[in-house]
Amino acid sequence: MSEEVSDKPQILVVDDSKVIRRAAFKMLADDYQVHEAVDGMDGWQQLQQNDAISVVFSDMQMPQMSGMELLANIRNSDNERLAALPVIMITGVGDTEVAKRTVFDAGATDFIAKPFESIDLISRAKSYASLNRKVVELEKKTVHDKLTGLLSVAGFEEQGEKAFSFALRHNLPISAVYLEITGFQDMYLAQGKSVAQQIIMAVGKRLKEVMRTEDIAARLGVAKYAVLLPLTNDVNTGLVINRIRESINELVFNTGQEKIRVSLAAGYTSPDVTERLLFTDMMEQAESALQKALACSSGENTCSFFERQGADELEPAFTDEDMRLAFQYILDGTYFQVPDNMLQAVTEKLVHFLDYVADRSDTERTGTDYS
Repeated sequence: MSEEVSDKPQILVVDDSKVIRRAAFKMLADDYQVHEAVDGMDGWQQLQQNDAISVVFSDMQMPQMSGMELLANIRNSDNERLAALPVIMITGVGDTEVAKRTVFDAGATDFIAKPFESIDLISRAKSYASLNRKVVELEKKTVHDKLTGLLSVAGFEEQGEKAFSFALRHNLPISAVYLEITGFQDMYLAQGKSVAQQIIMAVGKRLKEVMRTEDIAARLGVAKYAVLLPLTNDVNTGLVINRIRESINELVFNTGQEKIRVSLAAGYTSPDVTERLLFTDMMEQAESALQKALACSSGENTCSFFERQGADELEPAFTDEDMRLAFQYILDGTYFQVPDNMLQAVTEKLVHFLDYVADRSDTERTGTDYS
């Protein structure tokens, strides 16, 4: 499989026969970037890792995972792009018309029979790659997520850019929050697509209910959401996250066998808008904070991007000898020799001493000891 960056449309050929894969590669390689998979399991893993694949050619009979099972995985995927992917089944001589009809009813886009001619393979690749590209382009222009009614990635970027520019121009606070349902993949595997979609929709609905008119909420991924909070500083962002969680915690999903509650991990950033940041920079900060929150054991952990930075840039620890030397510089009148990175630590020590002096002065003046 080629790892070279290419502008060519990408096609996946799934077949346990190396001869078939090589034949398809030779026919398509001039105009397409061709990926090969040895069975359905291999093909499914590649599809999950590569969003650029626009057409799948798959044999029906394979070990590990058959073409039928691969097709079912694709059509039942919660990833809308993947679920709509064109899948052309490669049928063998022994495949009956009933088998072909069954696979077609399961969602196959088209069929091609072995041994296939170059013109048949190329024509289907061209037609369905073009169709898939048009679908992807239309989805990118869609500003609302179909499942939740929240903004899509495209809509969020469009409105977010405007809100961020306004905050930057008028030196107003603004915060971004990324939220993700924890353990969603396990939940999906255990409960199925129907329950998973109910959860996604319910969380989206609650987000819309708790947001202010000026707030901007979106669904960015399968179980991932974003909220942009104009006129909101760091402290108030924490309050908003708590309000969101209180609303989400009220949700109970009854599957008939058990009751499910969901929890959210949250990462947020409240950048200094006087800095010449881009909207994309702020989103990257929120994503970074969310990843740290997801890495924690607590299901409802909240992380700030700037708390993370603080953890990465801790002040160095000073020894007693360092502090004694610094105060010796002060006593000697050569305080300019105190290192810059020690100034805050030395000042904190002096503040306690000055507070003590002030207290003693008050005691001597009034004759009253409050200790």
